[in-house]
Amino acid sequence: MKVSDYVVKFLESKTDSVFLLSGGGIMHLVDSLRQSKKLKVYCCHHEQVAATAAEGYARVKNDIGVCVVTTGPGGTNAITGVAGAWLDSIPMLVISGQVKRDNIIPRKNGKPTLRALGFQELNVIDLVKPITKYAVTVKKEEDIRYELEKAVYLAKSGRPGPVWVEIPLDVQGPLDNKTGMVNVQKLRSFIPPKINIKTPQLSMSLVVKKLQQAKRPLLIAGNGIMLSGGEEVLWKLINKLKINVVTPVLTADDLVTYEYPYYLGRQGMVGNETANYAVDNCDLLLIVGERMQLTQTSYDYRSFAKGAFKIMVDIDAAEMHKKTIKIDLPIHADAKFFLQELLKQKINLNRWEVKVKTPKPDEFQGQKKFLNVYRFLEELGKVAKGYHVATANGMASLTPHQALLIKRGQRFMTNAGLGQMGSGLPLAMGACIAAGKKPTICTEGDGSLMLNLQDLQTVLYHHLPIKLFIFNNNGYYSIRVTHEAYFKKVFAADPNSGVTFPNYEKLIKAWGLPYVKIASDKELFKVKKVIDAKGPIVCELMLDPKQPILPKWSASQLKETKLDK
Repeated sequence: MKVSDYVVKFLESKTDSVFLLSGGGIMHLVDSLRQSKKLKVYCCHHEQVAATAAEGYARVKNDIGVCVVTTGPGGTNAITGVAGAWLDSIPMLVISGQVKRDNIIPRKNGKPTLRALGFQELNVIDLVKPITKYAVTVKKEEDIRYELEKAVYLAKSGRPGPVWVEIPLDVQGPLDNKTGMVNVQKLRSFIPPKINIKTPQLSMSLVVKKLQQAKRPLLIAGNGIMLSGGEEVLWKLINKLKINVVTPVLTADDLVTYEYPYYLGRQGMVGNETANYAVDNCDLLLIVGERMQLTQTSYDYRSFAKGAFKIMVDIDAAEMHKKTIKIDLPIHADAKFFLQELLKQKINLNRWEVKVKTPKPDEFQGQKKFLNVYRFLEELGKVAKGYHVATANGMASLTPHQALLIKRGQRFMTNAGLGQMGSGLPLAMGACIAAGKKPTICTEGDGSLMLNLQDLQTVLYHHLPIKLFIFNNNGYYSIRVTHEAYFKKVFAADPNSGVTFPNYEKLIKAWGLPYVKIASDKELFKVKKVIDAKGPIVCELMLDPKQPILPKWSASQLKETKLDK
């Protein structure tokens, strides 16, 4: 059996889908994928799309996503998607090609002696090591099983993340002599180490004590709970404790929803007033499975939950000892295991009643000739049918995470750590495929969409039922707001300052995709038609370039707000 055939057999045992952009440096892998009866191969038009689609797939499956890319530029193009998965702790396997072993740059004292030797050769492994849990070149055919097993284990164990396995062309399959062939029976396997991160009993007893002493306890439930498979035990715990809960905006909005009566909303700089008020005024803050990036603590992080005793549970101990958050009781543990242990405890919790204040569209009315984005989100929430939602960045991400109401079971996906432009469409593609081609909602900005617009062709070819809503706000809304605030001028952010956009109506129709335009609040009835449409459809939303949105929160600014009952 040639090595590429073995790789495909291995992938068949781990996934049902592979995201690919072909190339000469992976010709054997592509040929073996062609012959697979079990794997569905989705040919993308950019490696960034392939990697980000693998991320969307992994988020919905809560398992590993896989992309395959070629040598040199194939690898470098995939790096952005890999970096996003790294920051958001998403398990991903990237398999890339490399030139023949004989054409790889020789090294001296660990450093390459040349810039390149082979055609399209690049030292991608050293480039991706800082953003992967494991990155390796398979230099011997007999190591292929070991390296693949080790990579997948590391991607999914502990704090999840991407891994990268590079396979030279003459290892993939025969080019000369007898290289590229393996005897499957003689391949060595990877034996996972025995690691058991448990919660110390002393810490658990102290957690219980602090919870019972608190007058205003609050739980921040993060995406680490989802990644650990702890969603069900979380719901059992909160229903038992009846504790007030917030979720980190952008990272875990779908973990707890308003179906839970003590859910206070989405917390963070661009989050809801009620959720941020609760953080500012709690006296005990229990953080589980959330790394608390600056979007959660705000840039005034020294004032974050200043009056609260802070307990943090995380699989990555380093996250609990960084300068941007002071934790009184750090607990190095798997989120699901911690929740299971806490569920066993007998706890009498004090109730702390907080009124939930939701955004009212009338408070954020722009010019009436345009569509009010909050009225659109209100309508979308009514008709979304439980479909998964993927967003990109900017207004197309911030406003849905502020105002779109979802139900338990919906996945609400955004790459929060990197927030790369153009990520919404490929995230939606991967999510749609992982859900068995269930209709999926995508919100993309008119500027962001341009980065990966080409893969509407992939959506069309596979007839993926993605409901793509383009937020047309005349370019880069967030950048314009920032430049106006700091410089009183705008540059490189809209058509008047050098960034132009196509006529989406003509472009989408030329593609052969159904197109709908919603130009004002009077046309909101079209939202249901878009959601009910069969197959893929694109809906362009004509928004005020100066659409008002919720003000950003900074730590401790809501101390005086009277939201208590």
